[in-house]
Amino acid sequence: MSAMFARQPILLWSFSLLLLLSACGDKQDTSKDMAQAGSEPTTAEPQAAAASQPTPQALSFTRQALYPEGVEYDAANKRFLVTSLREGIVGTVAMDGTYTEFAKDPNFVSAIGIRVDATRDRFMVCNSDPGAGVQTKEATKGKLAGLGVFRLSTGKLMKYIDLGKQAEGGHFCNDIAVDANGNVYVTDSFSPIIYKVDAGLNESILLNHERFKGEGFNLNGIVHKDGYLLVTKYNEGLLFKVPLNEPDKFTQVSLKETFPGADGLAWAADGSLMLIANLQTNKVVKLSSADNWVSAEVVKSTDTGPVFATTGVVNDAGFQVLHARLNVLFDPKTTQHVDSFQIVNYGM
Repeated sequence: MSAMFARQPILLWSFSLLLLLSACGDKQDTSKDMAQAGSEPTTAEPQAAAASQPTPQALSFTRQALYPEGVEYDAANKRFLVTSLREGIVGTVAMDGTYTEFAKDPNFVSAIGIRVDATRDRFMVCNSDPGAGVQTKEATKGKLAGLGVFRLSTGKLMKYIDLGKQAEGGHFCNDIAVDANGNVYVTDSFSPIIYKVDAGLNESILLNHERFKGEGFNLNGIVHKDGYLLVTKYNEGLLFKVPLNEPDKFTQVSLKETFPGADGLAWAADGSLMLIANLQTNKVVKLSSADNWVSAEVVKSTDTGPVFATTGVVNDAGFQVLHARLNVLFDPKTTQHVDSFQIVNYGM
């Protein structure tokens, strides 16, 4: 793996950051890591409350070396959808923890972010190549930004869109938001771009700006609301607001602290924003704003432990967060891969 990364400096830097999480422990012993994480139960049953802090309820599912990066919830069928960075597929996780392969396409190398649009019986999945998938190849490594649009009821591909052809340079399709009209917004972590795919599945660039450049992973999590987007910048741990009518007039949301590793975002029912940060932050954070996201403050924060939590989804049960364990996948010392993963309810 080290030779592979040597041919891709941007990937080497990015995944070196991921290994910060493993500095204090041996990732070859994955069962030991789970025990140390504290919030990593291994059964689908609710866990007993600890004296100091309740342990989040966890739904465990098994698939050898799956390494899921994105999670969504299919309310009509009461199941989760999870992607796979390593296999480039999408699977379902039932409420009893049963994992079933659901959707795949030959175009896919690593399946990253996922977003359900139940109104239109579809879900969208980001396709990228960070160099760790079983289908990785030199032609696409660090250069791939594709969007697969699949039928939610069947898992069949409706359309595959090559977003990366919109601009030269490195590409990494990362996360997805959908508005009420069916427009789709997609972040590129290796180019300073937010793409737009309209309801007719025609792609364009919504915003391309120097401010979103940087080392390693840049733009990441994204959500839509009331004519604007909120977007995380992963390496700096920042949050930006992008008005859709004038995207060039984006602003940085004022926060008293930064969250390096700021990854997934989700709206809570009360209008607050849920943010998941990995790397050295390792927290699930609830943010609230009194001025329409000119500024925001932390309402609640919960440690996740070194489980590389990536993305989450709000459903009737609470805020469900994926413990992706990508730190194990990208650790060159790993000799035994993880075969059990968790979707953990952080309530909030």
